[in-house]
Amino acid sequence: MILRAHLIFAAIILASQPLGLSAQAPDWRTPAEVSGYRTTPDYAETVAYVERIAKANPAQVRIENFGKTGEGRDLKIVIASKDGVFDPAAIHASGRAILLVQNSIHAGEMDGKDACLALLRDIAVTKTQTSLLDHVVFVFIPVYNIDGHEQRSPYNRINQNGPELAGWRGNATNLNLNRDYMKADAPETRAFLKMFHRWLLTFSSTTM
Repeated sequence: MILRAHLIFAAIILASQPLGLSAQAPDWRTPAEVSGYRTTPDYAETVAYVERIAKANPAQVRIENFGKTGEGRDLKIVIASKDGVFDPAAIHASGRAILLVQNSIHAGEMDGKDACLALLRDIAVTKTQTSLLDHVVFVFIPVYNIDGHEQRSPYNRINQNGPELAGWRGNATNLNLNRDYMKADAPETRAFLKMFHRWLLTFSSTTM
């Protein structure tokens, strides 16, 4: 009886202890969510988050480079495909639509970037939005104007309510990429046009 009482007592003590880190669920909050949307992640943090998702679900998420910025940073697209088909021609042959969301063409306007990180998480990790991929392949550019994005300052958009640090409107040579599609002066624009023609998108949206 004494041994049984000791075992019961030990079980109660163990049950009352907080779980160790190994038993805790991973924290999948986006960087913006962690800060209560006071901040937005820089480009390295943004890429690290999407790479973490791709590593957690490589069967449905792929990251590809499609060019370089004027300052030599890699331009990336993130592809979410329910059946793991990432080839544009094969996707078109399957009859599914391809949706592209281009974020941060004006790099101080980051809402779309932060929203896409959360949406990708909900599609590929928590699985609460997986059904969105039933008939569509989701492709997004986390940050298009990367060089402008990295010129972060609290004074770039003083008429805007947050984040604490925001990027600059133009690229490294101060070109407004949203006015460059016809003349294609910027390397970002030329890379985007090649990527656009490769994917032959069904729908395209720019979140600025």
